[in-house]
Amino acid sequence: MKNTPKEIALYLNGFNALSLGGAAVLNEMQKRGVTVKRIYACGIGALFANDYAALDGKFEDRVLYRFSHLSKSFRFFTNSSSSLFSKLESAYKLATTVTSKKVKSIVKEKFMVARLENISKPQMDLRYSATNIYNASEVLIPSREWKTGLRASMSIVPIFVPADYRGQKLVSTTIVTGVPGFSTLRNEKLTKIFVNTMPHIKEKLPERTWEIMLRADYLRTATLMDIFSRKFDAVLDFSEYEDDISDFSTDSWTYAKKIAREKIGDVLYVL
Repeated sequence: MKNTPKEIALYLNGFNALSLGGAAVLNEMQKRGVTVKRIYACGIGALFANDYAALDGKFEDRVLYRFSHLSKSFRFFTNSSSSLFSKLESAYKLATTVTSKKVKSIVKEKFMVARLENISKPQMDLRYSATNIYNASEVLIPSREWKTGLRASMSIVPIFVPADYRGQKLVSTTIVTGVPGFSTLRNEKLTKIFVNTMPHIKEKLPERTWEIMLRADYLRTATLMDIFSRKFDAVLDFSEYEDDISDFSTDSWTYAKKIAREKIGDVLYVL
């Protein structure tokens, strides 16, 4: 077996319950004593990365704490009775039919509070990835601005409105390239490992207008993600386990940890 790389840059995305794969990778690396020097994260991956970056020895406890809150906040993603695109269509209609600014601000604040509950300031180099909607450039928010970073990196539209940051409108990189830190791949000198927890697109073709549009957007994201994935030293892909890591439950968490152990063992052998 080869020597374990001393310093790693980890890239975590996250869209639904599959994001437990990223949390499981962080948990396993912590147990193996592998040094994660820097993390780039977006989507739910940013939330788990923030929990890990607290470096307080309570990471797995924090993951377990998230289950009930994430199951409620993202319940239309974890319900397998309808397609992902139908759920997003419903979310879009809800977001566009709530016309009162006051109501919108209340809904927005409710979601933000739920997402930012029981979090701590990062004690390591964590960079929250968001994308400027005006020019499609990536914006990496440093760990010292962690609250703003979490909001921006988790602003998946149409569920959440774009985040304001220094005169920019930002959305989660999850829905653009699917690869946080994609702008750093040429210059990052650390060993680069990408943990992909984005689900596969369903084979069933959509029929309704919004489903077609959302499918097209997701196909674009999947294509860009595939291109950027080739620039990593290693890719840990959890997308094929959507049926086994289907919700925020202890069963899914146990399975995610099992897969993470296997994948990390294989990666550390070849790096």
